[in-house]
Amino acid sequence: MIARTARTFGALVSRDIQITLTYRAWLFWLLLGNLPVPVISLLVWQGAAALGAELSVEQDYLVTYFVLVALVSMLTSSWSAGFLADSIRLGDLASWLVRPCSTHLNGIANNVAEKIAKLVLMVPMVAVLALLMHRQISLPTDPLRWLGFGVAIVLGSVIMFALDVLIGSLAFWVDEVSGVLRAKSLVAGVLSGAVLPLALMPAVLQPALAVQPFRYVVSFPLEVLLLPTIPGSGFALATGWAAALSATAAVVWRIGLRGYQAAGA
Repeated sequence: MIARTARTFGALVSRDIQITLTYRAWLFWLLLGNLPVPVISLLVWQGAAALGAELSVEQDYLVTYFVLVALVSMLTSSWSAGFLADSIRLGDLASWLVRPCSTHLNGIANNVAEKIAKLVLMVPMVAVLALLMHRQISLPTDPLRWLGFGVAIVLGSVIMFALDVLIGSLAFWVDEVSGVLRAKSLVAGVLSGAVLPLALMPAVLQPALAVQPFRYVVSFPLEVLLLPTIPGSGFALATGWAAALSATAAVVWRIGLRGYQAAGA
């Protein structure tokens, strides 16, 4: 069973990589368009520091954070909710219910495949940006740091995918989930650290920011890579959020699916 699922997953990933690379020119410009925002944010914060503002992080941390933030955001992102909701609403899900392959396996394969294609295009962009600012870039040489970073990326990806399945499952009961998706995107952008490092937010908010799930999507992987010590408790919280959201998404999906099948879909 596991071997068959692995073979199916590999075939789906291979198929989706080929499809994604068909649109590589569009993908290149899409990814390039994601870089100006962190660069502008970095320049704003550097300007504030030059004018005497006291920042709670070192300049090297700030520069490295903003150079890598677009890459980390891409690696943990998920875009399945809208497609899943449309599949439910339009009845396309019915065809997946009679297949041995789960629609969620297909969604995960698409997510992985598109990220592989994006990684090939985005790494050179980030490398050029890093070269331009190399005097202020500070990356660890300890392999354990990079291993922890990879684990944090996986946990962040699970959190975002589980949220997408949860939101997409709402289509079992409502016709439109785009408003929820927009709200999630806005909230996640701020609370994940994609817009600015959470360390720069007011001190009074730090205890709440440290335990909310979006921190583990962008900020936490970068904290693992860049902070002097690896926050071990963060891995426990990230794992807890990933497990809790995955379990919730699974329960909501099964409840919705029972009604969907009962309706004759």
